[in-house]
Amino acid sequence: MKKYLLAVALMLPLFAQAEGRTGVVDPIGALQEAKEFQDRFGKLESSLKDEQNRLDRLGGEVENLRGRLEKEGMTMSEDEREQLQTQGQQKMIELQNLRQSAQRKLNKGQQEILQVMEPKLKQAVETVAERENLDMVLNAQAVVYVKSDMDITEAVTKQLNSMK
Repeated sequence: MKKYLLAVALMLPLFAQAEGRTGVVDPIGALQEAKEFQDRFGKLESSLKDEQNRLDRLGGEVENLRGRLEKEGMTMSEDEREQLQTQGQQKMIELQNLRQSAQRKLNKGQQEILQVMEPKLKQAVETVAERENLDMVLNAQAVVYVKSDMDITEAVTKQLNSMK
């Protein structure tokens, strides 16, 4: 009887392992590779092109003013130097405001993309999990080690791409 109980106790982990199948997904990676996400993010970046161009232009103007102050500052009159410094400060304030505005637009756009894509990602993970007969799917960032055959990220991306 003791031998029988010992044999059963030793085999319990094998039964538990055979029973539950686990998959791992990198949700960020799956989203970033999905065509719809890339399209939406591309549109967001395009909508911010004007702000980026203005930021680049203003940054150049600030650098030009600084360079001028360094090179010619000693030979300028006090009024000219103060005027140039004031111009530089105004440009810096404008640059900072524009940078903050562009960052807010970017954050808002990213949030809108995630609001649309998160339910689709969840559905894609569930579909792949059911198809692969998985009992559990873990986030890859929470896993220290995983065998490559347990990673379903590519399958989730394919599922996302097939969804409308």
